Amino acid sequence: MDKTKRGIALFITLLVIASILSIVAVSFSYLEKVQKDASKISALIQANILYKNTTEILKIFFPKGKTDDKKLQMIYTLPLMLNEPKSGFNINLKCNPLLVAVPIKWLDEKFTKKKIDRLELARKVLTAILEKYEIEEPNKLEEMIISKVTGENQQDKEYQARIKQPKGIFSKKEFYKLLLDYRMRYDDAKVFKIPWDKYFVFIDVTNKAVIDGDYITAELISIAFDIPLQSVKDDWIVPTNIEEDKMTLKEFLTRNATEEVFDNKLFSNKALNVMHCEERYSYRDRYYSFSFDYSEERSVNFEFHGEI
Repeated sequence: MDKTKRGIALFITLLVIASILSIVAVSFSYLEKVQKDASKISALIQANILYKNTTEILKIFFPKGKTDDKKLQMIYTLPLMLNEPKSGFNINLKCNPLLVAVPIKWLDEKFTKKKIDRLELARKVLTAILEKYEIEEPNKLEEMIISKVTGENQQDKEYQARIKQPKGIFSKKEFYKLLLDYRMRYDDAKVFKIPWDKYFVFIDVTNKAVIDGDYITAELISIAFDIPLQSVKDDWIVPTNIEEDKMTLKEFLTRNATEEVFDNKLFSNKALNVMHCEERYSYRDRYYSFSFDYSEERSVNFEFHGEI
């Protein structure tokens, strides 16, 4: 009997110890999570400070209404790297030209009603790539894209009304959700073989926006001006260092087609101060990143990507 009691007492003791250890483990796990969350919040605060400082510097280097081709070429080919050896702090800023293709918003007939040439170019490009990549249901996909861009879909209308967001597609992530929907409906994986960002840019634009005539993609030049893609790639060279000369779209067309086909209502005749930037930085022995769009002293679409 005494042995039984001792056995029960030992069992109860072990059970209590196990419970205590479990509580301790959960406490440590929670503490670790709190510390990790606190670190992430601190890193986000740091990102906002860096974001503000970076955009202020960009405003100095690229003021509104003034374009410096060499400065733009420099920031596109030479990432800005700053390092402070004593603290170990460092940042890496890389920017790329943003308006290098057709703004997806140009597919909206209401948005382009006073500038029909924009709608015609956007529809021409969309139709051409759906045919080029042999999409199984081109009419259905075109209908889905235009419906999303114009906000005619009822679910989109209700959602946008709730969050007070203007209609349209404002990110590549949104657009790829639409492509996935099409893929699931029509079992057509070819939709993901199209290099969409070579033909369209998925950002909000104003009525004044034009395509960057210095950094337009070779793929868009090929379709827009009916020039074989390989011919464009052979001659349309985007420099990889600041010492290389940059050809403008107008110069390229003069050499390969006729100067009259250049339309400055659609394409700029010089590089634009419109870019997408990503900044990586170290914070407490970890690396984080954020990105944003910069246009004529205005920065938008800040996105914190977290630890990398």
